[in-house]
Amino acid sequence: MEKTMKIKKFVRNLFIILTSISSLSLTSFANAVEIKVGVLNLSATFAPAQSHSNVDSQFFVNMMEPLIGKNAKNMDNEFGPMFGGLAESYEIHPSKQIIDFKIRKGVKFHNGDDMTIEDVLFSLQSMINVTDPIRTERSKEFFGNIARAEALDENTVRVITKKPDFLTELFLSSQQSMIYPKKYLMSLTGDPDIDEISDYRAFGLAPVGTGPYKVTSFNPRVEIVYERHDDYWGEKAPYDKITMVRIPEAAARVTALINGEIDLATNIAPDQLATIDNSPGYKTTGAVTPLFHVIYFGGAGYDRESDALSGGSKTFTKELRQAMVSAVDRDLLNDALWFGKSVVPSTHSYPNYGKFYTPDFDTFSYDIEKAKKLIKDNNLEGTKIEFWTDPYYYTNGLLAAQAMAEMWKEIGIDVTIRTTETWAAKGEPGSWGYNGQMQNWSNPMYYADPHGSFGKMWAPGGAGMTRELWNPSIGMEAYTELYNEFRWELDPEIRNAKYGEIMDLVKEDAFMLVLYQPFESYGMREDLHWDPFPGHIPYVLDFRAGMFEDDRLN
Repeated sequence: MEKTMKIKKFVRNLFIILTSISSLSLTSFANAVEIKVGVLNLSATFAPAQSHSNVDSQFFVNMMEPLIGKNAKNMDNEFGPMFGGLAESYEIHPSKQIIDFKIRKGVKFHNGDDMTIEDVLFSLQSMINVTDPIRTERSKEFFGNIARAEALDENTVRVITKKPDFLTELFLSSQQSMIYPKKYLMSLTGDPDIDEISDYRAFGLAPVGTGPYKVTSFNPRVEIVYERHDDYWGEKAPYDKITMVRIPEAAARVTALINGEIDLATNIAPDQLATIDNSPGYKTTGAVTPLFHVIYFGGAGYDRESDALSGGSKTFTKELRQAMVSAVDRDLLNDALWFGKSVVPSTHSYPNYGKFYTPDFDTFSYDIEKAKKLIKDNNLEGTKIEFWTDPYYYTNGLLAAQAMAEMWKEIGIDVTIRTTETWAAKGEPGSWGYNGQMQNWSNPMYYADPHGSFGKMWAPGGAGMTRELWNPSIGMEAYTELYNEFRWELDPEIRNAKYGEIMDLVKEDAFMLVLYQPFESYGMREDLHWDPFPGHIPYVLDFRAGMFEDDRLN
């Protein structure tokens, strides 16, 4: 009964909010400009604090904002109020453990409430000490070094870290630090004076932020509609309305674009580009994405016979993993699937890292003779493996899996491709780390530092480690010590050397393989002018003022 009442209250509040939002948008404009986007994937919920999905991250920036603004137009970690953010200024103390923020005045949430220091404190504190357990992993990754946030006065928030950390600005400019409306969120279900798990779930379906656009309609995994937030504190949004609709098949997105059903199409495969470029009134653009497509091998896994967690994958021995890594000709994949436009790295490192970029490390390399010898010497010929992939989620993901299966066939490994759009529960075939199977994945650059990509997935406590995809051969205790020596080192030369030791371990254990940074392409009307921004995390669709040009707006 109590649960039913909570749901009824949420639906009633949702109706009131959406009705009030719709009434505010009834004013018609003679020169109203709208844009419609066809996307490969679309969010199931608006929950920036808990999410690290490539899908979800596309959609947050238009309607919610963190404390610190970051320049999206270049690869440098350039911060400041001139790039947005809900702090009008901030000061980092010499200790590197204290940051004082002056909060912008006159900021309104989409439901008309004023943003106050209480909203800022609530948003930060709810990540430091989580109520909703689904936030726990992100809390450790982004707020693990933040001791507390406190008010100095009605307009100043102080953030105090446990130890000096040059990454704190990056953390507080991330989507995990976006500011939530405390009163609105807590009123969605149950007790309006307590933030309950059900409140966070309800917010994900009826989000309210401070950004230049407000969400006026949301059909999870199907469609999102934004409209301009007329009370936005900064430069007004250029579009009156934005509609984003999921069209999973690449050919269908291209057809919808050319037929005028959408204005912009995301994630266009290279073999579809000519169709768009040769169509009058349309064009394509693209960029190397700050994200690695990767494959991983089983991990700690589950034993198929006992269905119990094993100490390590019984199928994927180290020798088999090393052979399969060595057998993948990544340059051939790049040429065949990406027309040579993707970037094939020698190690897990991005140019965006600046002084922490380490392109000379030799972590991944193609050596077919080494692969054949490992198979022969260890009697591995005829090993049968299942490779699971979503047929749509990654551009060229299925084609890459099929091509690699042929490469592994050459060294005597029998790989069967399995496709699914819904991943199985833990311990079932098709789930994370199931013994005897492998999967594709991605390692995005969540922020421009090795800890923001490799660390996000493979640090002790990272997403890949909590899914039990790697048991370091040196033992978890020794690996944790090594990783922490890298993580907290402030001297770039010493820090890079420590990262090199980690990459040596990655090469030896061969638990995963970085394939490439994909060159993601977009199709659009020829009167639109936009390129993906290198300062954003992957796939962000930014329609804020100054970020997107449309000849119709002139």
